[in-house]
Amino acid sequence: MGTTSVISTKRVIQPNFAKIIPVIVQPMIGEICHQVSFSYGDELELDFGEMTPYDHPKLAHLLKGSWRFGARATPWIVKQGDRVLVVTSESDTDEETKNAKVIVKQLENKKLLDLTVDAETIRLTLNFENHYQLILEPDLQDDSGLAHWELFMPTEQILTVGPGYFWSCKSIHEP
Repeated sequence: MGTTSVISTKRVIQPNFAKIIPVIVQPMIGEICHQVSFSYGDELELDFGEMTPYDHPKLAHLLKGSWRFGARATPWIVKQGDRVLVVTSESDTDEETKNAKVIVKQLENKKLLDLTVDAETIRLTLNFENHYQLILEPDLQDDSGLAHWELFMPTEQILTVGPGYFWSCKSIHEP
């Protein structure tokens, strides 16, 4: 069995990545982002689609979307048209982080119009109505082992992208 260099592996994975991911998430296009929140570690979460209570009794007072998107430890940008509203990689102080959390809430109650992935950089762009964009810029050199982003789907599947060019789509019931 021969060896494959990292560069040639990227060439094989990248074109498929940019084509496959949008097909998997196509049913989410047109859904409304009903909720923007932050989990532990200030990880960005967006809830789309039908909002229902969590199954666990201690969380039953909280709502989740049928589509749940999580940005993990990936820097993100919010734009409206050509205007950059916030860049989290530049949010160094607690005040700047707090401001970023307020600004990203502008995506609530906006319809998702499109989702694109750049095969080379794995940059993810979510385009919303009123010319809003949420752009995730994963650090491909990050060695934390964390996914760049995840999407829980109403089909009880999870799409995980990262670290690096790795991605998977599997049942939430699989280990």
